[in-house]
Amino acid sequence: MENNHKPDLAMNNEATCSRVLLSKNEIGRIVFCEGCSVAELEIGAISLRIEGSALHTLKMLLADAATRLTLYQQEQALYAKQTAANYNVH
Repeated sequence: MENNHKPDLAMNNEATCSRVLLSKNEIGRIVFCEGCSVAELEIGAISLRIEGSALHTLKMLLADAATRLTLYQQEQALYAKQTAANYNVH
């Protein structure tokens, strides 16, 4: 059987764990466990645990996706407007 030697990203309830609320809004929250160095992102019933050092990388990934989604939506709106203008030519 293969042993990957990956760190266990599960937070435990030992005395060494100290949880800190980093952020909270209407869709979820992020809690950081100092003892485990794990950030836990909770959105509704979904819980994602990542290494604390990866939190910045996740931020960059989400920011990039949000920017690209905005650009995509702008392009879609422009295309719809141009298409509508082309069909209104007499």
